[in-house]
Amino acid sequence: MFLLRIIVFFILISLVMILAYPLLIVFDISTGGNGFGICENLLTCSIPITEGPRILVFLISGFFILVFLLRVIMKLINYLNNEQSIL
Repeated sequence: MFLLRIIVFFILISLVMILAYPLLIVFDISTGGNGFGICENLLTCSIPITEGPRILVFLISGFFILVFLLRVIMKLINYLNNEQSIL
Protein backbone atom coordinates (compact mmCIF):
# COMPACT_ATOMS: atom_id res chain seq x y z
CA MET A 1 0.00 0.00 0.00
CA PHE A 2 2.81 2.39 0.90
CA LEU A 3 4.60 1.60 -2.35
CA LEU A 4 1.46 2.47 -4.32
CA ARG A 5 1.26 5.82 -2.57
CA ILE A 6 4.90 6.53 -3.45
CA ILE A 7 4.17 5.67 -7.09
CA VAL A 8 1.17 8.03 -7.04
CA PHE A 9 3.41 10.77 -5.65
CA PHE A 10 5.97 10.31 -8.43
CA ILE A 11 3.23 10.26 -11.09
CA LEU A 12 1.88 13.55 -9.75
CA ILE A 13 5.36 15.10 -9.76
CA SER A 14 5.81 13.88 -13.36
CA LEU A 15 2.50 15.45 -14.37
CA VAL A 16 3.56 18.80 -12.92
CA MET A 17 6.91 18.58 -14.72
CA ILE A 18 5.17 17.82 -18.05
CA LEU A 19 3.01 20.90 -17.60
CA ALA A 20 6.00 23.05 -16.63
CA TYR A 21 8.38 21.85 -19.38
CA PRO A 22 7.32 24.41 -22.05
CA LEU A 23 7.69 27.21 -19.52
CA LEU A 24 11.16 25.95 -18.59
CA ILE A 25 12.17 25.97 -22.28
CA VAL A 26 10.99 29.56 -22.73
CA PHE A 27 12.68 30.62 -19.48
CA ASP A 28 15.95 28.96 -20.51
CA ILE A 29 15.94 30.67 -23.92
CA SER A 30 15.10 34.05 -22.36
CA THR A 31 18.05 33.81 -19.97
CA GLY A 32 20.49 33.09 -22.77
CA GLY A 33 20.36 29.30 -22.78
CA ASN A 34 19.80 26.94 -25.68
CA GLY A 35 16.31 25.79 -24.71
CA PHE A 36 17.55 22.40 -23.51
CA GLY A 37 19.12 21.59 -26.86
CA ILE A 38 16.45 23.07 -29.13
CA CYS A 39 18.49 26.04 -30.31
CA GLU A 40 22.23 26.65 -29.92
CA ASN A 41 22.34 30.33 -30.87
CA LEU A 42 19.27 32.57 -31.15
CA LEU A 43 20.72 34.63 -34.00
CA THR A 44 21.43 31.64 -36.24
CA CYS A 45 18.73 29.33 -34.87
CA SER A 46 16.87 27.24 -37.41
CA ILE A 47 14.11 25.27 -35.70
CA PRO A 48 12.19 22.93 -38.02
CA ILE A 49 8.47 23.60 -38.43
CA THR A 50 7.66 20.17 -36.99
CA GLU A 51 9.61 20.63 -33.75
CA GLY A 52 6.79 22.37 -31.84
CA PRO A 53 4.04 19.91 -32.79
CA ARG A 54 6.39 16.98 -32.12
CA ILE A 55 7.09 18.20 -28.59
CA LEU A 56 3.38 18.93 -28.09
CA VAL A 57 2.32 15.42 -29.16
CA PHE A 58 5.02 13.87 -26.97
CA LEU A 59 3.98 15.88 -23.90
CA ILE A 60 0.24 15.33 -24.40
CA SER A 61 0.65 11.58 -24.93
CA GLY A 62 2.88 11.34 -21.86
CA PHE A 63 0.34 13.34 -19.86
CA PHE A 64 -2.56 11.05 -20.80
CA ILE A 65 -0.52 7.89 -20.17
CA LEU A 66 0.37 9.16 -16.69
CA VAL A 67 -3.25 10.12 -15.99
CA PHE A 68 -4.34 6.61 -17.07
CA LEU A 69 -1.75 5.02 -14.77
CA LEU A 70 -2.84 7.29 -11.93
CA ARG A 71 -6.48 6.21 -12.44
CA VAL A 72 -5.56 2.52 -12.45
CA ILE A 73 -3.44 2.83 -9.31
CA MET A 74 -6.11 4.83 -7.47
CA LYS A 75 -8.74 2.20 -8.36
CA LEU A 76 -6.37 -0.49 -7.07
CA ILE A 77 -5.83 1.43 -3.83
CA ASN A 78 -9.61 1.81 -3.38
CA TYR A 79 -10.12 -1.90 -4.07
CA LEU A 80 -7.46 -2.87 -1.52
CA ASN A 81 -8.90 -0.50 1.08
CA ASN A 82 -12.40 -1.94 0.69
CA GLU A 83 -11.15 -5.49 0.98
CA GLN A 84 -9.17 -4.78 4.16
CA SER A 85 -12.12 -3.20 5.89
CA ILE A 86 -13.68 -5.09 8.82
CA LEU A 87 -17.20 -4.01 7.84
